[in-house]
Amino acid sequence: MDEKDLKVEAPSELEKGTDIDTRETEIVSEKVEEVKQVATENVEETSTSEETKTERPVRERRERTPREPRERVERPARERSSRVASDEVSTSSETTENSESGEEAKSERPVRERRERTPREPRERSERPTRERRERSAESGEASEEKPARERRERPARGGRNEEPQIKLFVGSSPHLRSEATVSTVMRDVVIALIPTLLAGIYFFGLRALLVTLVSVVFAVGSEYLYEKLTHKSITIKDYSAVITGMLLAFNVPVTIPYWMVALGSIFAIIIVKQLYGGLGMNFMNPALAARAALMASFPTAMANYVAPNSGISNLINSSTYSSLDATTFATPLSKGTQVNFLEAFIGVRGGCIGEVSTICLLIGAGYLLYRGVIQLRIPLVFISTTAVVLALTGTPVANLPVQLLMGGLILGAFFMATDYVSAPVNRKAQVFFAMGCGIITALIRNFGNLPEGVSYSILFMNILTPLLEKYCVPKVFGEGRVKK
Repeated sequence: MDEKDLKVEAPSELEKGTDIDTRETEIVSEKVEEVKQVATENVEETSTSEETKTERPVRERRERTPREPRERVERPARERSSRVASDEVSTSSETTENSESGEEAKSERPVRERRERTPREPRERSERPTRERRERSAESGEASEEKPARERRERPARGGRNEEPQIKLFVGSSPHLRSEATVSTVMRDVVIALIPTLLAGIYFFGLRALLVTLVSVVFAVGSEYLYEKLTHKSITIKDYSAVITGMLLAFNVPVTIPYWMVALGSIFAIIIVKQLYGGLGMNFMNPALAARAALMASFPTAMANYVAPNSGISNLINSSTYSSLDATTFATPLSKGTQVNFLEAFIGVRGGCIGEVSTICLLIGAGYLLYRGVIQLRIPLVFISTTAVVLALTGTPVANLPVQLLMGGLILGAFFMATDYVSAPVNRKAQVFFAMGCGIITALIRNFGNLPEGVSYSILFMNILTPLLEKYCVPKVFGEGRVKK
């Protein structure tokens, strides 16, 4: 269909205005129908050339293609009708002919533009080979698949089989406290709690008690520093653990012990019992009690050389037990020596080791530890109560039980050594059995053993059984029910 076919000759003469209007509308309708036919033919041609393109539906192309010519054809028709109305008023044939010729040119213009623009796009698209489009689609698919793979490679490793983990975990020694408390703060609290007992030992036994304690602490800290320096380990003397070991060892020996013996005991406690097993948190028993047992086995005479306390405090409380005695060697009340009453045993007017004589000072320090949350009351209470029950069952008179409980190292061992974080059990059930075992062994040694005191040996024996208690006293998992038979 050529452009000549679309041209319509205007009539030379017009009889009436109504005939002109009807004829123009007929012409316009014929043109619109012809434009629709041309548009449908173009759509069919473009649909055959664009079968491989599935992104644009055919309905959109059909709706878009004829929309433009409708608007363009209707626009000159409106203009023509308005101009024809003006021509009717003037009733001039020449003006009508000019207007019709102008209208024909305007109507031919959008049709020509449509025929030039509409087939241009499908022609360009049809010129592209289908193979090129397929290759581009394949390349785009490969690029989309390579992109996430590349991102996965560039992402940081998260612990895969062949990937290097990025998170570094540092495992330290126990206790593993999930709070602001550290090993240094906990050990510092224990040192503070032991200061009242040290002051009482200095008052009851003189300045030599302070010197024995200083020698024990200095050799404990020095041996730990020297061992870690020689083995190229991190220095841990600032955590106060060696200080506590030295103080507890000094509290478990008499004030008359030679200095070199207590120094040897400190070295044994730090290097043999603590460092050779891996340091703090790795030792399987209390280092201070292990050193005391070693000194007791090696030097039994020196370890049993007790002296009487200061007579000034005895005169202060109107007691005649030690007021007439000098600081001479004598047997302790537990070894069938000089007997004391409850008040003397509670205050500390009795013979014994440096740190076990004053019960009131030990309880002050224990109260501080309980207030700070360093220890719990479970182990000390079970330990002391079990000792009292077994002593009563094994022949000790009930009237003598209060003095028996205040004598020796029962209070010192129950609050300061049996509650050790490393050598004592962790779960509650195991702690109860641990404390019961300590009380039973202590009472049996006191009534049936050759040694006057059995606190240190009972704690050491139960330290060895701690892994066994942890194995068989596993706490019940929260939310786990009983297995039905």
